Amino acid sequence: MKDIIYFTKEDGNNRLLFTSNNGSTNWRGAISKLGLKKAEKQLGHKPTNIYMLVDGCEIKLI
Repeated sequence: MKDIIYFTKEDGNNRLLFTSNNGSTNWRGAISKLGLKKAEKQLGHKPTNIYMLVDGCEIKLI
């Protein structure tokens, strides 16, 4: 299984939000109310963008 990395781009820097195993987490969970709350708690503010990195491919979720 491949790991999926979820991150945000803040001030030109990538900031790690969380990671997941490809078989255990759906990308919709990262942008759900719970996922956004977790990201907000980690960043200290609501994220304006969230990306996922899968197998070297960067995908913008919001």
